[in-house]
Amino acid sequence: MTDKMQIMKTLAGALILLVAVALLVFWEAQGRAMFLMEDVLVAREAIPAGAAVTAADFRTVSVPAGAVVENAVKPGAAAGGASPAPTVNGEPFSGLVAGENIRRGAQLSADALKEADAAPPPDPSCYVIRNEWIALCTSSLRRGDTVEVLSADGARDFGTFTAAYVKDSEGREVTDAAPTMRSFTDPDEGRANASSPIHHIEIRSEWKPYKAIMDYCNHHVEGVLLVRKEGV
Repeated sequence: MTDKMQIMKTLAGALILLVAVALLVFWEAQGRAMFLMEDVLVAREAIPAGAAVTAADFRTVSVPAGAVVENAVKPGAAAGGASPAPTVNGEPFSGLVAGENIRRGAQLSADALKEADAAPPPDPSCYVIRNEWIALCTSSLRRGDTVEVLSADGARDFGTFTAAYVKDSEGREVTDAAPTMRSFTDPDEGRANASSPIHHIEIRSEWKPYKAIMDYCNHHVEGVLLVRKEGV
C-alpha cells in the first residue's frame, strides 16, 4: 500500500467520522423534534368551564407523537409572520369558551372548547357511570356528594357532578355502615365503613359532558377516576 493510498484512507475515515458527528448533532438539535415530536398547546393556568379563552392562555410545547390527545389543537401561523398563534379549524380563537375544566399544563383538545353564544343546555339528567368504566373510585363517595371525573392518567378533567345514586352490584344504595360504639369526631370517619362496595354510580349531568365521558371510556379501556370533592 502506497503512502498516497494510506493518506486517502485516513482522510476517508476522518470524513466519515465528521459526517457521523454532524448527523448526531443534527438529530439531537432538530431531527428528534422533526420526526418524533409534535407541537401542541397546553394551558398556562387552570381554566374553569365557561371561561373565555384567548391565545395568551396557552403555550406551545413539543411532545412525543404518541402522546398527542385526540382532536388536539395545534399552533397555527399568525398573520404577518408573527409568532405562532393557536387556531381551531384554521380560525383564530374568537368567541370561544372552555366547555369543561381545563387543567394547568393539560393539552388542549377542540372537544374542550365551545361557542360562547351556544344555546343554554337542557336541565341535567341522571346518567350511569358503568362499573367497567371506573378505574378508581373514592370509597367514601355517597349520594349527594360532588364528584370530579378525571381520565385515568389525570390529564383530562371532565368536570364535577352531583352523585345522584351510588349503587352496589345488587343495585342497592351504598350508605355508611351502622356506627360502632365509639363516637366519630371526624365527620369523614363515619364513612370509613360502607354498607357494601361501590359498583357503579349515577351522576346529574347535561348530555354533552356525559357524552364526552362515554366516548372517552368507549375508546380508552383504562377508564376514569371518580374523586369525591370534600367541602363542596
